[in-house]
Amino acid sequence: MQPKGESTVRILAIGDVMGRAGRECLEKALPEAKRQFSPDVIIANGENAAGGFGITEKILLQFLQEQGIHVVTTGNHWADKKEIYGFKKKYSELLVPANMYNVDEAREGFVIKEWQPGYRYAVINLLGRVFMKGENRCPFMALDRILKQIPPAVKVRVVDFHAETSSEKQALAQYAVGRVSLFYGTHTHCPTADERVFGNKTGFVTDLGMTGAYDSVIGIETDHSLRHFLQQDFKKFEPSEKDPWFCFLLADIDRATGYCQHVARYRWKMSDMNLVEAEKGENT
Repeated sequence: MQPKGESTVRILAIGDVMGRAGRECLEKALPEAKRQFSPDVIIANGENAAGGFGITEKILLQFLQEQGIHVVTTGNHWADKKEIYGFKKKYSELLVPANMYNVDEAREGFVIKEWQPGYRYAVINLLGRVFMKGENRCPFMALDRILKQIPPAVKVRVVDFHAETSSEKQALAQYAVGRVSLFYGTHTHCPTADERVFGNKTGFVTDLGMTGAYDSVIGIETDHSLRHFLQQDFKKFEPSEKDPWFCFLLADIDRATGYCQHVARYRWKMSDMNLVEAEKGENT
């Protein structure tokens, strides 16, 4: 990643944090990412953080207070832990998809915050409709309505679009070109190698990928997933903890225009970090 300019805000976006393995990735790798890249804003998708399905208040507070994450987005599993109904409105940093069928107020799907006094940014959380459960409202129209509610002076705008298909993600990103600074997809748990800047204005990647165990089937224990496909057995899935990766994207945004200057995708395997730490230990 190129050095950060004085007029730049740097965004670090983390893909779906999956279960214990994903949380341990954050605890171990995020401090190193902060040290190397000095991000101004850190956003993570936490909808799978609690046992692979949903998020608890305890985990949310770990993300916000211990890990220093500024905004936590979610997706179709946001309500899997029913306790979220008792705490979600306490934290403006926790977003649920603004257009999802079980979200009553679109205002719960975006937030405006400061990364330093006098400089604001917005984060928007939306859900796809293709191959997704429920009668979700149109994400294109939802984006239009939300952008009208964000003051023009807030130039830095980030969208987490939690969706199944690459085509829907790319279509909404193209629809948003010049109106948002950074647009990325989540949900599939598979990182895509297509990071780019649309129209020299909007940074994009189809999917950030999962932060969690990759010796699995999208984060689920392989045996459990095979049982489901081969035997149509719908018993409870359990997240894998084998071969964890930390997947994230960095984007540099011009704070005056809100246009993306550069995007870079990263995949850190924890086994590689273990090796580096072991070598450091032997040299000290």
